[in-house]
Amino acid sequence: MICSVAVFLGATIMGTVSFGLALVVAPVLLLFLEPRSVVVIANVLIVLLLSVVLIELRSDLQLRQIRGMILGGVIAVPIGVFALKAADPGLLRIIIGLVILILGIMILFNVKIPMVNHRIAGPIYGFLASLSITALSIGGPLAAIYIMSRQWSSSVMRVSLAFFFVSSYLVGFILYFAVGLVDSNIIMNVGILIPGLILGFIVAKLILKRINEGIFRYAAIVVILSGSLMLLIKEMLSL
Repeated sequence: MICSVAVFLGATIMGTVSFGLALVVAPVLLLFLEPRSVVVIANVLIVLLLSVVLIELRSDLQLRQIRGMILGGVIAVPIGVFALKAADPGLLRIIIGLVILILGIMILFNVKIPMVNHRIAGPIYGFLASLSITALSIGGPLAAIYIMSRQWSSSVMRVSLAFFFVSSYLVGFILYFAVGLVDSNIIMNVGILIPGLILGFIVAKLILKRINEGIFRYAAIVVILSGSLMLLIKEMLSL
């Protein structure tokens, strides 16, 4: 029941800004499940939710604008899966949390993100976000920071993030299965949590009808900053 409530809240946030589910869900799931299972479960839930977002907003997708980001993301997936299988992610979580916090503050105060308009920026941000996603399930803010810095409309931002995440997560899930990180318990837990996912998405659609572009941007920034702070505090307390 507790995990279902967390999924509902995470799905509400992700359905609104197209990222942030894992930031809400992962800390709660970690109370009941081992970390590797949490990453896989969170990523499966994200694919299910964002596939619906992608279908709904497919007409706003500008694939040419994000192809470099997608390429970098797909290249990073095998590395992230290997890290999840073999490495201790504690230090990596702290580094990622600090990077997300700094970049989030820069966006809040309209400071130009380094290299964001350079041709190499898309692959770099895509690589780092996908690496974080497949290894830790917390890469959403990195991808969102890059997309937000492009100053696109909320619908283009949402569908761009959805396409990037779905492509990375699907490749990641195939590799999770190949290296033995997916079992019947994970599939069963995903099934149990799907009702909360659906309910959260319905609530998100109601919220989207009542917010404008400015509110959408600040809501995304709040998710970025609060998620990075939660991640840093959790890791510092565990040291």
